[in-house]
Amino acid sequence: MEYEIYADVWFLMNFIMDSAALLIAGKLMKERIRAGRLLLGSFAGTSASMLLFFQLKDYNWYQIYVHFLVNPLMVYLCYHSRSKKQFLGQWAVTYLAFILLGGILEWGMADGAGNRQFILWLPAAAVFLMITGRLLGNLKREKETKYDLLLVTREGNISVKGFYDTGNLLVDPLVNRPVHIIKKKVLWEQIQKEQLPLRMIPFHSLGQESGMLAAVTLEGMYIMKEDHPLYLKKPVFGIADEQLFQDDECDVILNGKSMEN
Repeated sequence: MEYEIYADVWFLMNFIMDSAALLIAGKLMKERIRAGRLLLGSFAGTSASMLLFFQLKDYNWYQIYVHFLVNPLMVYLCYHSRSKKQFLGQWAVTYLAFILLGGILEWGMADGAGNRQFILWLPAAAVFLMITGRLLGNLKREKETKYDLLLVTREGNISVKGFYDTGNLLVDPLVNRPVHIIKKKVLWEQIQKEQLPLRMIPFHSLGQESGMLAAVTLEGMYIMKEDHPLYLKKPVFGIADEQLFQDDECDVILNGKSMEN
């Protein structure tokens, strides 16, 4: 079976595909995208792919060159990676965008329609990938704001769930430490058992303009981050009623300065 290829149409369609994939990947990675670099990367990649297609007789070698030489070149020219790790991440996301974009277009044009269908399906596929990427990003951010916590006391440890709230910037003026908010029922028994001293600290953000909040200092706290646990020495906890917590799954509202320690 023989196919008739129009070089100009082939080049234009692949150039548009390459540009769309680089743009989508850049948006998903929140990279700074410069139009000149994006067009340069797309033009170089499409030109190299076209040259290899007509020069190489073995299609398998053509695929190898395109996937492991041309595509990485496009990514580097477009994003100008500053490190090997950054480049590999950019390449992986862009490669995934290529595969998904091509798959959606192939599915949408399965009836064998021509260039008009391509023009219609390309923006639709791009929008679909952008929306999917945003949803996945939101899920990841939501996951990253919740942590398993281990509260260290003199009598033992308490495992709880914590929510990292950048809006909680309450500071204990006595010891000048960030204040984390904890449900009263979680810590109250331990406070009475160990006779931990309570003190009152002023606040301005817990549902009223100003007031006083009972606070206690524990021995320590581990924030179980995925890469490595973060240990905070002598953390301060403000004791609050449950109605302050909108999320029933969390027992602690971590201070916005927690990750700076």
